[in-house]
Amino acid sequence: MPYWNIVTRSFRISWNHKYLWLIALFAGEGGGGYNFSFNQGTSNNGRPPDVSAIQQQVTTWLADHVALIVVLAVIWLLLLIGLFILGAVCEGATVRAAAEHDAERPFGLAWAWRSGVATMWVIVRFRLLIVALGLPLFLLFAGLVIGFIVAVMNQSGGAIVTMVVLALLLAVVGIPYVIYLSFLDRMGARAAVLEQLMARPALVRGHRLLRKRLGRSLLVWLVSIVVSIVLGIVLACFLAIFLVPLFLAGAGLVATKSAALVPFVVLGALVLVPLSLIVGGFIAAQGSTYWTLAFRRLDLEYAPSTGLQYQPPPPQATA
Repeated sequence: MPYWNIVTRSFRISWNHKYLWLIALFAGEGGGGYNFSFNQGTSNNGRPPDVSAIQQQVTTWLADHVALIVVLAVIWLLLLIGLFILGAVCEGATVRAAAEHDAERPFGLAWAWRSGVATMWVIVRFRLLIVALGLPLFLLFAGLVIGFIVAVMNQSGGAIVTMVVLALLLAVVGIPYVIYLSFLDRMGARAAVLEQLMARPALVRGHRLLRKRLGRSLLVWLVSIVVSIVLGIVLACFLAIFLVPLFLAGAGLVATKSAALVPFVVLGALVLVPLSLIVGGFIAAQGSTYWTLAFRRLDLEYAPSTGLQYQPPPPQATA
């Protein structure tokens, strides 16, 4: 496996074909997370807040705004479904485009989009299978979190210790399982797109390839982690050049109570938001291309020539 060649070539392909940044940004292979925090204060007289009163207020507000909550829930669900389908299209488009550029064949955004649309429902079903495989672990984790919160509210020391022990045991089993699912996701999706497999055969193909090339797969994964760390450090240093002066200027405006603070914040957002999207798109394109190149080489005894075709070209567009 030419590991360093895969790294450099993934950067070169991503930089030379910048339309990959757009579709990779919506592909969502990197995944995301949400952080929730809860801060419980006390009343002015030092007593804890009245939980029953808070519950009554929340119940009353929910009862008075049922229609609004239903509308927002429907909009959120439709948006979630739309983004899920768009992500499936963009993942197929990004994988296929990276493979075509790796084979040094002419390819572009229109071809990539048509390829993504052609494999859209396969990727949708494949992603649903991945979600189904990860759902039991998520439910166990959610159950432990709820149990821990209940134990803390009841001030039960034994139950808290039990929840912590169970959480550690779940982490011992769950972390390797999550890593395994991430391998299935990356390899199976590429098998579905490049080898024209259906969702379940693509999942089986990813499992068999991981089992067959476990050592190479783990090295590819470790190299990707190292590259991500180095890239994160470089980007942090690069962004600091822009963020530190902006922070100092903003602090000066706050200290002087200048009226220019609001325009300054708006201008900063107009600069930083597009910049973050561009950087995020490039990182997503490089990561997706890296795994596509690795997939094309994992099952071979030698590094192939870049012009060797492993999959048929996309169908010709009809006039």
